[in-house]
Amino acid sequence: MNELKNLKFIILALVILLILVLVRNSDRNIFRSDVKTAIEAIQNNSNLLSPDQLLQLKSPWMVVNLGNSDLPDSLHIENSIRIPFDHLLNDANRKILNEVKGDLIVYSADVATASKAWIILNQLGFKNVKILAAEVIPEKLKYKFQPDTTARLKLDSI
Repeated sequence: MNELKNLKFIILALVILLILVLVRNSDRNIFRSDVKTAIEAIQNNSNLLSPDQLLQLKSPWMVVNLGNSDLPDSLHIENSIRIPFDHLLNDANRKILNEVKGDLIVYSADVATASKAWIILNQLGFKNVKILAAEVIPEKLKYKFQPDTTARLKLDSI
């Protein structure tokens, strides 16, 4: 009788574990994209588009403007919608983004906001997400590094 009672607890624990695994796998907010592909896209700048490259695209595309509706925008594109970054993952907006055919291009006056949106959408499984950047400036050092040789530690003078 005692063994049967222990067996019931083991089966109950396994059923609970199975339910937790199923819930975890069915969550739609789990990251789906491989990190290596995202890193390659960032290093190669293949996720960036200039306005000239945007106009030369042959495939269908949609620009998502992530700016606030209160502020004026310097970019006026016909095939665009405005979704504030704070509301990007609302159910209604996700439905709109899922229905986009072709490239999904995110734009914000602040490139950091567009980069955050690119990472989120890329990891949620959206394909062909790109960042519309006004200009691509490779990061480089402004000044040559020169250590300060006049500074000494307090213990050096002893």
